[in-house]
Amino acid sequence: MSATFPFLRACPFDPPPQYAVARAAAPLFAVTLWNGRRAWVVTRHAEVRAILMDDKRFSGRMAQPDFPTVTEARVTVDRNERAFVGMDNPEHDRYRRFFTREFSVRRMQALIPRMETLANELIDEMFAAGPPADLVASLAVRYPSLVMSELFGSPYEDHTFIIRCAVARHGLTQTPGEAETRARELAAYVRRLIAAKEASPGDDMVSRVIAEHVLPGHLSRDDFAEIGAMILRAGHDTTTNMIGMGALLLLRDAGLRAALAAQPEKVEAAVEEFLRYVSPVQFSPRRVALEDVEIGGMLVKKGEGLFMSLPAANRDERVFADADRVDIGRDNSEHLAFGYGIHQCLGQMLARYELQVMVRALLARLPGLRLAVPLEQVRFKDDMQIYGIHNLPVAW
Repeated sequence: MSATFPFLRACPFDPPPQYAVARAAAPLFAVTLWNGRRAWVVTRHAEVRAILMDDKRFSGRMAQPDFPTVTEARVTVDRNERAFVGMDNPEHDRYRRFFTREFSVRRMQALIPRMETLANELIDEMFAAGPPADLVASLAVRYPSLVMSELFGSPYEDHTFIIRCAVARHGLTQTPGEAETRARELAAYVRRLIAAKEASPGDDMVSRVIAEHVLPGHLSRDDFAEIGAMILRAGHDTTTNMIGMGALLLLRDAGLRAALAAQPEKVEAAVEEFLRYVSPVQFSPRRVALEDVEIGGMLVKKGEGLFMSLPAANRDERVFADADRVDIGRDNSEHLAFGYGIHQCLGQMLARYELQVMVRALLARLPGLRLAVPLEQVRFKDDMQIYGIHNLPVAW
């Protein structure tokens, strides 16, 4: 009998040790899911990329009965997924195309000055309140929420509701009813926002997509609501976790912090290395085999599910030497933190620039930042599908 998946971490900064043991022997290994079904975890970089590029033999359509999940709650959510994240081509590309311009490099670069202002204003507020402070609550949650509210057009005061909906989808302890209720609530919220923006447009993503794609009849309001809910979840939750983990990596390594403070031009490389090292998306992308496929001498049968382990692939020594160490001087251009293939993260440039801005601001404004509690009191998100930290008490 194969091991029950998912696994627990032995060290909060590293993926579960089973990945490294299995990766040394084969590109993938069999696991047993919560419902007793067999699935596969793919741990090597090359095979993860190959499968994500193979849309003839593998499907990423979440609504199909055999799609693998780590919780019962996620089954309900997946079966009702109507955003392109859960589609195969040609449907995926048709819907994604409506949003690619909104996340273009040029549009994201134009947001950088506003990101810098928001980051510094939040740090000013943290200064005014005085130490100690929870960096997660003060910066990691609020900063991407402010950025997303301006980009997307959602009121900032709604960010707590949006995050609560994201947590219900990404958690490991929710009931199917809780997960589905929150998923429907967030889609309904975006549907109301679409109606409000249609009546009174602004300079934001929702208003532009309405004008360019909804009113001409290319995109329905209901489909936009589902896709918008996906964008809001990802834009709040994943970046929040990377800010918290990135700050913790700086706090635990005084040499790294000093090097980046002396050479701020290396912040971009540091952010890419943090993304590789943390790989916050723990159990996706996922696929179902459309036919019997042999991978590394192992037979994956038609209908069996596969988890592309991005944390495992990003620690593959075949691609990243000394992969369990943070090294901002390495070539990490092949990291897979944003996925690979057609489903590669739409908002990856937004996330990159947000992280770069925040790291620079922390280094410049808080050179004396330090943990205010022992590391053992930092609560890591072992209860979530998106890895990070619940709290980060700091002083300065």
